Amino acid sequence: METRSKRKWFNVIMVLLIMIIAGSGLVTVGMVQGWFVHEETVPLICGKTKGVVNIERKGIGYTLKKDTPMAEGDLVETKKGAQVQLLLEEEGILVLNGNTELNITACRKERTGIEVKQGEIFADTVDASSEFETVFGGNRAQLADAVFSVSAQAGSSTLNVYCGDISVMLEDGTVERVEAGEYLSCISGTDGTGSFTVEKIQISSMNEFLIRQAQNCKSAGELCFTEEQLQEVLDSRAAEKKAALEASLNKDAVISAADTAENAGGGETLSEEKPGEDDNLSGGETETQESQSSVEEYVSGGDTQEQETVSNKKVCTIEIRCDTILNNLGNLTDGKEAYVPSNGVILETSSVEFEEGETVFEVLTRVCDYAGIQIEYSWTPLYDSYYIEGINHLYEFDCGNESGWMYKVNGWFPNYGCSKYSLEDGDVIVWCYTCNGLGADVGGPVY
Repeated sequence: METRSKRKWFNVIMVLLIMIIAGSGLVTVGMVQGWFVHEETVPLICGKTKGVVNIERKGIGYTLKKDTPMAEGDLVETKKGAQVQLLLEEEGILVLNGNTELNITACRKERTGIEVKQGEIFADTVDASSEFETVFGGNRAQLADAVFSVSAQAGSSTLNVYCGDISVMLEDGTVERVEAGEYLSCISGTDGTGSFTVEKIQISSMNEFLIRQAQNCKSAGELCFTEEQLQEVLDSRAAEKKAALEASLNKDAVISAADTAENAGGGETLSEEKPGEDDNLSGGETETQESQSSVEEYVSGGDTQEQETVSNKKVCTIEIRCDTILNNLGNLTDGKEAYVPSNGVILETSSVEFEEGETVFEVLTRVCDYAGIQIEYSWTPLYDSYYIEGINHLYEFDCGNESGWMYKVNGWFPNYGCSKYSLEDGDVIVWCYTCNGLGADVGGPVY
């Protein structure tokens, strides 16, 4: 009897222990997931998500779901092509673009704080009642009652203000005022110092993500740009993309990644690194083969099935032009005239097959190798990107102290290096040589 009684109590104790362990596990999961948080006390809640969006909370990572209350210390990460909305007291909104990392530094009713570690965000805090602090690249700004965007890349960051009037505490301890219609550009130097400039925002410097968010945000009617102005830019880019694709289809020039990979590295020369310089500008000089006016027609051989396989691959178009030099020949370095085609086109619009994950840089180097166009580039650790120094023997400062190479994709001039821009099917790449205004003469942003 005594043994049976002991077994009974042992079983009871084991059941209780199992219940306690299971209950503790549920409580732990609930605390991590935010099950026990009252939403009315949390200023930041996850809204709509698209694509892969992850959150790391208290060292545990999982997929971020709609209606999840955010907490101080959360790290939100969006993968390529993903987006997520974070709702600020149901009045404001914060949208993360793809390839973005955001740290929640404060999440209280009276104060919300974020740090943009990398990537791009758009925010409308006009009707938010609490303080909203944003940190980017070591700079700190109070951005309540404002519409703004932040882009943070390796070695540089940008704050665009579309509505509001704010002060930014810069990394060096000074304060800079940024008004609606202006942007703050911050560039970190190799010696630990930084440079800061405030300029007028050019719509041409805004990518499609920013334009779409500006059009659809709650405070759209109060922004420095009208909806008509924003739509005009989108329409212009769509027309440019359509024209380039039509020109490419008419020429039927396709360069296959597989057929040119074995020749990679030809016609290129590496040079010394030039830290601190942007990938959109170029400099230096190296001699290689003469340039060609266009990529010769390339059609894959094989039967019908092989041709159908080719047509299903991702394809972009690329063009290289320096026609701005024709209007600035008086500033051109002596002897460089031989490298400027009579029509200013170094490479006519051509289609290029590429694989998932390839960048503008990889397509450019492959095309130049295939077409025999000289190119020179170097790696810039500060920006974690390749830097294009020269194409077809034309370099930075060859046609004035504001001259050099820039690139645009679908009509937009990215503010980061070409080896950081991953391509999508149908993208239209144009490399153009600017002579005046650091891009103003080719439709780029005015820096």
